[in-house]
Amino acid sequence: MEPRRAGRPRDPAKYGAIVEAARAAFFARGFHAATIEDIAQAAGVSKVTVYSRFGDKETLFEEVIRAESGRMAAVFDDGLSAGRCLEERLNDYGMALMGFLFSEEHLAVDRVLMNEIAQLPRLAERFYEAGPALCVGRLAEVLSEAAAKGEIEIDDSWLAAEDLCGLWKGLSDMGVKLGLEPIPPPEMVRARVERATRLFLKMVGSKP
Repeated sequence: MEPRRAGRPRDPAKYGAIVEAARAAFFARGFHAATIEDIAQAAGVSKVTVYSRFGDKETLFEEVIRAESGRMAAVFDDGLSAGRCLEERLNDYGMALMGFLFSEEHLAVDRVLMNEIAQLPRLAERFYEAGPALCVGRLAEVLSEAAAKGEIEIDDSWLAAEDLCGLWKGLSDMGVKLGLEPIPPPEMVRARVERATRLFLKMVGSKP
């Protein structure tokens, strides 16, 4: 049986409170240690409410990751509504992505969660679909739209999105995760992101 997925919130305020409480619990303690009881208490609702809304802890976890990805994807839409050019929108998204990767919360949950997810293949799949795949997919959509307008030339939007993410990240996040490097300051992250975006746009033939 397919796990229940979150539908349209019956009570947006209550839904938001549950997701935020779950986010704090998962990011602080990991998937296994976080309990529905603690999440319900922090959100000011009953366990029955949490289960009736999300079905199980795996689906609630997936919704937390999806919400994080949605925040980053919204960066593109904000840039579009503001009439920003492709390079500016890519830089904004790169900063949002790198800011998330270098956040203390993400680094903490990454260290705890990766070991847990490796033992739960289905949870790993849902994490990937709701998080990394959603982020890369939104970036691929923007690159595909730019290619359709003749702004860039790419043969595969998904691979191009992976290329750009790789340029943004490099090995910097690995060094931080291993404790070999400190979290870089925002100005250093921005310089890296902007440099990577320029290199990428040169490679794909960005037009003025």
